[in-house]
Amino acid sequence: MATPPAQVWTIGSLLTWTTDFFARKNIDEPRLSAELLLAHVLNCSRMALYTQYERVPPDAQIAAFRDLVKQRSSHVPVAYLIGKAWFFSLELAVSRDVLIPRPDTETLVEFVIQHARQRPDWAAQNSPRILDLCTGSGAIAIALAKHLPTAALVATDISAPALDLARKNADANAVGGTPPAPVSFFQGDLFAAIEHMPAPALFHVIASNPPYIPSDDLPRLPPGIRDHEPRLALDGGADGLDFHRRIVAGARHHLHPGGLLIMEMQLDQGPALTALLEAAGWLEKVRIIKDAAKLPRCIIAFRPSEP
Repeated sequence: MATPPAQVWTIGSLLTWTTDFFARKNIDEPRLSAELLLAHVLNCSRMALYTQYERVPPDAQIAAFRDLVKQRSSHVPVAYLIGKAWFFSLELAVSRDVLIPRPDTETLVEFVIQHARQRPDWAAQNSPRILDLCTGSGAIAIALAKHLPTAALVATDISAPALDLARKNADANAVGGTPPAPVSFFQGDLFAAIEHMPAPALFHVIASNPPYIPSDDLPRLPPGIRDHEPRLALDGGADGLDFHRRIVAGARHHLHPGGLLIMEMQLDQGPALTALLEAAGWLEKVRIIKDAAKLPRCIIAFRPSEP
């Protein structure tokens, strides 16, 4: 009886088998995961996979791919496995020290860009000055710097490893370096990071994607988030609003008259945050901003302009 031929692993067969395997393991976006991992191992674009569909990769690359597939089947996020993610059409390095940038947060960036472009007085003053709290990978600050060329951005985070990565991302996207570079990074707990600045350190925009998951909800998060993304960037306290409260309190001393405060939130936190901002007594025009899926994503408010 003849011995059956050994499986020949072409790029196409690797993609097909891995997609089916991921689907059986209930991995999110199984085809996309397979494509990103294989393109990473082969050092090519996803499109190039389909122009080389019948090519047989070397054994060493197939072995490396299998190792990544095994890790992905345990719900390790693809971004951590390949070391990068995409945000606002920018490529950013990521590690387990930072939250993976997500398209949902692009809602915040889009609103700030549109608002700033409607303020010709800001551009005339070589502004706006923008503060990005809890910057993580630097995604928000870097995207804003790329699209608002007159802006000066300050980005802060309590995590030194996160800031190291954010600085590398800013350099890679040509908005980093020493002041007066478009983005400057400082370590500290929210506004404590800018205590060294000359008083008053006022900003036309204060933006943040802070931790906002209620502590008791963390065990119920999807395993890719719960087991792999940094708890420091997720845990928002008992009701998820600890950081929002602290940001509202500190922003009173750092938001320019007429300035914008914008914060990302969990979908069901709109009513509580609206009450919080309205009760602060120094903000106006409080409202919720929806994302591309028409879901509540950010809350905004303004400091009244001086008479």
